[in-house]
Amino acid sequence: MLRTEYQAYDDGTYYFLYVTDKVRIETDGVSRLQIEERNGTIRKIEEPFKYLTLEKDEYFNELLVNEHIDTLIQAVKVLHSHLYLT
Repeated sequence: MLRTEYQAYDDGTYYFLYVTDKVRIETDGVSRLQIEERNGTIRKIEEPFKYLTLEKDEYFNELLVNEHIDTLIQAVKVLHSHLYLT
């Protein structure tokens, strides 16, 4: 991880940013995350917290469509810790 940011606001919303040398993961302005690869490809992550409890077969299915699954899982863990420890 090169950079991470988290900011909670009074209205219950938050801003989250997680940057590595290969991807940028951040809030999309609502309550979802988006992952942007260095080539400019952006994908919405509709249910980010499902990545905290992936079963082995689900993990491999996700790996087929998202080569950065391990980075995404780590980012969601960081976000989860910010949301529930602050």
